[in-house]
Amino acid sequence: MPVSVSTALRALGTSLFALAVLGGILAAYVTGYQFIHTEKHYLSFGLYGAILALHLFIQSFFAFMEHRRMRLEEPPHRRPLKLCSSVALCIAAYQEDPEYLRKCLRSVQRISFPGLKVVMVVDGNREEDAYMLEIFHEVMGADRTGCYVWESNYHARGKERRRRLVRGHTYCCIMQKWGGKREVMYTAFRALGDSVDYVQQVCDSDTVLDPACTVEMLRVLEEDPRVGGVGGDVQVRRSSSVRYWMAFNVERACQSYFGCVQCISGPLGMYRNSLLQQFLEDWYHQTFLGSKCSFGDDRHLTNRVLSLGYRTKYTARSKCLTETPTRYLRWLNQQTRWSKSYFREWLYNALWFHKHHLWMTYESVVTGFFPFFLIATVIQLFYRGRVWNILLFLLTVQLVGVIKATYACFLRATPR
Repeated sequence: MPVSVSTALRALGTSLFALAVLGGILAAYVTGYQFIHTEKHYLSFGLYGAILALHLFIQSFFAFMEHRRMRLEEPPHRRPLKLCSSVALCIAAYQEDPEYLRKCLRSVQRISFPGLKVVMVVDGNREEDAYMLEIFHEVMGADRTGCYVWESNYHARGKERRRRLVRGHTYCCIMQKWGGKREVMYTAFRALGDSVDYVQQVCDSDTVLDPACTVEMLRVLEEDPRVGGVGGDVQVRRSSSVRYWMAFNVERACQSYFGCVQCISGPLGMYRNSLLQQFLEDWYHQTFLGSKCSFGDDRHLTNRVLSLGYRTKYTARSKCLTETPTRYLRWLNQQTRWSKSYFREWLYNALWFHKHHLWMTYESVVTGFFPFFLIATVIQLFYRGRVWNILLFLLTVQLVGVIKATYACFLRATPR
């Protein structure tokens, strides 16, 4: 069978599967079929609730299987890794707390990988941004670093000089005109070109890296040529760390089992540079409804890898520690950006469902449409429900949280 026909049939089959999943969930929600209920419907358990419970169970099961696979690949079972590949670590810095930046750079120095190239690009070239360049010199050593202060960005004159600077120094810091995180990442990736085999991104300079993080991600890429990108376990210092832990060690671990992690988080990720250079210009010039995209860089970078048919993975053995917004308005702004980019990238990602495991299609449909079912439920409760129904809904949400936390304790207690 010709490749084009096979691809078309697979795309058709995947689309029908997605419609079947959505149709099944919608039918269960609209009909409101209940397995058991009390006389006045104070308590009930229906088909829609059973579907959501089954989804959580299946997701948790495959997350456990992925963690089990990681444990089985630990010493003495896994082969020694030959550290002969070249890796560049890219850091994006923007008005960072000086102490956090120092901690980040010191953790970079402790990474157990010989010949690691470090490129830090400062998003800003004004006088008040110069302290980040000074900290880079202070920690990495002024005699071993190359630096360049650019009046504009990579699209202006002088890019050849910057490219020679980056490729000719192990440690390099560049200051450029403010343009946002994507502009900074683009500068680092373009300046590196094809000079390295793998690119490790640390998009936030308040991140503290584990010494083994680079080696562990490199191992995943070296052992399977079908993998184009891999993310690590991003831990946070705030009380929201439980939510982050679940997102990485359950949701992403489950996706990793099927080779379709849908977002390699910016603080800790690694890509095959050959792939990165392939789609770099398309990634940088991304537009949506005629407007240039200025957020969602990490998710779109991951989607570009998936669009080429390569797998994306997660490894809990690669770790880092980072910060989350401490003020409500900053947190709200972050969550708004993430939500916008999620739905925008969902549409782009849907074009490549047929290139990956059906789990990617299934989970995308469930998670993509769940917020709309949730909104409908809340509206229905406030306009048609009783006070008890609202309380029961809130108690159910809390119960699910307790069950997830209990499962997290079980997963963490399992030796790695």
